[in-house]
Amino acid sequence: MNNILQTIISFLLVFPIVIFIIVFLVSVKISHKKVRSFGIAADITTILLFFAVPIAIQSLFHIQTTGIIVGIALVTSVILTIIEWKTKTEIELVPLLRKIWRFLFLVLSVTYFIVWCIGLVFKVLEYIN
Repeated sequence: MNNILQTIISFLLVFPIVIFIIVFLVSVKISHKKVRSFGIAADITTILLFFAVPIAIQSLFHIQTTGIIVGIALVTSVILTIIEWKTKTEIELVPLLRKIWRFLFLVLSVTYFIVWCIGLVFKVLEYIN
């Protein structure tokens, strides 16, 4: 049983798009609202991407990036908070946190995609040589 759970978690860390698609489809079935469902799927996948991106970079380049990613997330949060503070008279916490979280989803998704592409190129070149 432990082995099955470990395999499922490993699979989801390697393919976070799977959890995104599953959550999106389930959410669309329940709420019938695609935009809201996309947001819910993005929110849940962001948590997974915080683990998947450092693991992918570690396995590919053998460098530890967890601290860097957390640092980038904190700096991004501060920058977005300052922008919100400068543009609006009153900061609403929940919409601000939602913006930060969704922005981190975009950044982590793009980073994960780039790391996957680089890894694919490395494996093809390794196979050719």
